[in-house]
Amino acid sequence: MKLRPVLRSAIARLMALALLPASIAGITAVSASASKAATTTGGCQLSGPVKHVIYLVFDNTHYLRDAPGVQSDLEQMPHLLNFLTSNGTLMTNDHTILISHTA
Repeated sequence: MKLRPVLRSAIARLMALALLPASIAGITAVSASASKAATTTGGCQLSGPVKHVIYLVFDNTHYLRDAPGVQSDLEQMPHLLNFLTSNGTLMTNDHTILISHTA
């Protein structure tokens, strides 16, 4: 009966050794395609004064207060709110479609 754990660990080592070359080949292929894609784009393609576009989505984050005495979610993060309102455009009227979780 003591042969089983030894056999099981030997099979596990063989599987690990068999998968090692495949994983190295996969990592090499991914890094090669990523470097090729990085060299072909060559930077931002926007024209005019716009250099970068950053699109952030905050799900279930309230901009306005639900109750008069309680700060909204973004009011509780004043540095983030100040950055968003002073360095770009803040759209607050974008609502997720209501998904029913009841059957």
